[in-house]
Amino acid sequence: MNGIEYRFSASMHSLGSGAEGRLATFYLMDTTPNRNGWAVTDGALEAALPTLLGKPLGCIPGYRVNHVHRPLVVGRWVDAEKPDGYALATAEVTDPVAWERLAAGEWGAVSVVIRAGRVTCSLCGADVTAAPDEHVLTGRAHEVVEGFAFEGVDFVSEPAYPEAGPLGLAGASSVDGRGLHLSLSRWDGTTGSRGSASKPGEKEGEMSGEQTQQHELETLRAENAQLRAAIQRQESERHEACVERAVEARLRAGLARARDAESSRLRHLEDEALSLMAEDAEAMAARLTRAAAWPKARNTMTDGEGFEASMEEARMRLFGHRRQG
Repeated sequence: MNGIEYRFSASMHSLGSGAEGRLATFYLMDTTPNRNGWAVTDGALEAALPTLLGKPLGCIPGYRVNHVHRPLVVGRWVDAEKPDGYALATAEVTDPVAWERLAAGEWGAVSVVIRAGRVTCSLCGADVTAAPDEHVLTGRAHEVVEGFAFEGVDFVSEPAYPEAGPLGLAGASSVDGRGLHLSLSRWDGTTGSRGSASKPGEKEGEMSGEQTQQHELETLRAENAQLRAAIQRQESERHEACVERAVEARLRAGLARARDAESSRLRHLEDEALSLMAEDAEAMAARLTRAAAWPKARNTMTDGEGFEASMEEARMRLFGHRRQG
């Protein structure tokens, strides 16, 4: 099947049993960008939920699933909803052993596979379904999955790359109490598997599961290094902008004279301090500008003439006439 295959790990939300059977609800995914540089749109997530219904919930003997062996079916997906930017899905667990392990807390994490039909760049909107563009490769943007379908969900014992959670949630163990959405890398189904673990006895030269994981780990490290470099560049550019604003304001307020010297002097300050200095200097410069533009009163009389004129005005008010002669 054509398209791009993404794999990620998700966690259990709740258990319940009743007339409907033994039900397990999972926090599958949300629409926030993950640490591997991709995210799904709200519309794509809502449209994809029906593709999960009826599909099997799987697990292979030994509780180790990499979507390469034929899994045992331990349940079926019966419901899915999108409350507010995230997806909850419920499966009826038909296997009694699987239910016992879930109830005992031995099982919980699942590995999810989706296949995307259209992927774009978050910065420029270009179609990057065939390959990431420069914005994505340099960490300036992430991939946006605008259409996909669920392919399978299986229990796993040790989710790969548990650190690959949503951006800004590093080290967290849950998202609003629903469990942390963990992401893996992507595989391009149009050119064959680029990272899926090999089955025992497959053709010589293909990567083993351990080699695949090591390759994906190295790729993730390289992507993270690119992202850190991009963040450092952005922080440096923002700091230089703060320095330039403060210097310009101080020059206009007459608090500094040499631009280069003032830039060197202020560059070691924090952005917050620079912003405060710029605001104060801008206010001072504005006051100076208003003062320079204010019209000055012209006095056309000498001090003596002004005094005499005032006396005459007072006499007129008191006695009704001015002095004669």
